[in-house]
Amino acid sequence: MTVSNNQSGGAHLDMPKYQKQYHLQLFVAGNESNSVRAKENLLKICNTYIDGQYDLTIIDILKNFELAIEHGVLVTPMLIIKEPAPETTIVGCLSDTEKLKAALRILS
Repeated sequence: MTVSNNQSGGAHLDMPKYQKQYHLQLFVAGNESNSVRAKENLLKICNTYIDGQYDLTIIDILKNFELAIEHGVLVTPMLIIKEPAPETTIVGCLSDTEKLKAALRILS
């Protein structure tokens, strides 16, 4: 599942240079409670603080275990923040808003 949410309709080159673009991958295990909470918590933060500036790919490891192996996913839910650099990984249901904002480098 891919959630594209950027103001330029997917054309990253049209975005103002000062605006960060976020590329996120969230690895989940089906509809397990922690996975559902992680999706909800991440979408809430993204839509509140970086709306229009992110691309989110949600990978269900029960359906696509090859990607989990490729990315070294040993536990779910796991968020990989690809951009902005440096790449950062967070494990858990993403309920700590301040930690998530810090990992995303959101200042407000």
